[in-house]
Amino acid sequence: MALSSVIGQIYARKRLGTLFTGGPGHAYVLTGPSGIGKTMLAKEVCKGLLCSQPTEDGACGHCSFCLYFDEGCHPDFRELALASGEKTIRVADVRSRIGADVNILPQLARRKVYLIDADGLNEEGQNALLKTLEEPPPSVVFVLTVADTGKLLKTIVSRAVVIHMSPNSEHEILSILQKNTHLEEEDALFFARYANGIPGLALELAQSQWFSGLREETSDLFFLLPTYGKAEVLTTGYSYFDANKDHIQQILVIMQLILRDMMLLIRSQENASLLNEDKRDKMVNIILKNTLTSERIERASKAATHAAQALSSNCSFESTICQMLLTIQKELKDA
Repeated sequence: MALSSVIGQIYARKRLGTLFTGGPGHAYVLTGPSGIGKTMLAKEVCKGLLCSQPTEDGACGHCSFCLYFDEGCHPDFRELALASGEKTIRVADVRSRIGADVNILPQLARRKVYLIDADGLNEEGQNALLKTLEEPPPSVVFVLTVADTGKLLKTIVSRAVVIHMSPNSEHEILSILQKNTHLEEEDALFFARYANGIPGLALELAQSQWFSGLREETSDLFFLLPTYGKAEVLTTGYSYFDANKDHIQQILVIMQLILRDMMLLIRSQENASLLNEDKRDKMVNIILKNTLTSERIERASKAATHAAQALSSNCSFESTICQMLLTIQKELKDA
């Protein structure tokens, strides 16, 4: 595998390709949402930096250095990631596996390469890493991955080249699913749309045992909302979200895509191409029964979008969900 094998991420691949044929800097940060493919791309970068004959496309994949890397035994590669069950990387590990190691010369390659899951570093761990980043040996390159550079100390960001990874297009995710699963195109397209630009999520949903049930339960609740009073929205409605906090983003996407389909039905009922085709009758029924308009659907959709953004910014879970449910219930209820 080389950079050209990575589907999408043209900007990131172009920026990273320059590392292999010239003199790379000492630190790079790959940033983007969880599931975007940061670790996969970062490992290709590390492999290319250790390869004996790289090109702008990265590692050759055939030299002994590449084979050592693929086997997980390259002596000049270090990876620091969260241990299973841990919430943060231990500061002692940062000091022993990086701070005490960087001044040891590489054994095979021209340089040593460190891959660090920076999402796992707390402030103390980042400060321990910073001491090395401030005066790195010339033969060392750091590659960090993080969901948001806002999680990193500004002094770390200022010492690194930051490369952003963007959400993939629906077509790109479809290609990734077809490459990594045995799904039929129609099924792959279903998960590609639900993934909202995140290929890792598309693969997780396609291979999961829980998503189908979650979608059914969420859609059932959604179609009941117009029949609820305010008290029921704030009790039964909220309880469902509270019990499924671990899948809150998926629940919100499910609701947003139902609303997207309802908008299509209002505009072109007969010819609408629906993602949730199996829910067509229920959507048509609620639209006709409650005399819904595109403006009302749009306001309900904005409420779900706002809730997703608010939760990403660590706003109060309870108040955010309750406000969203009340807004959606109001917009879907028979006027």
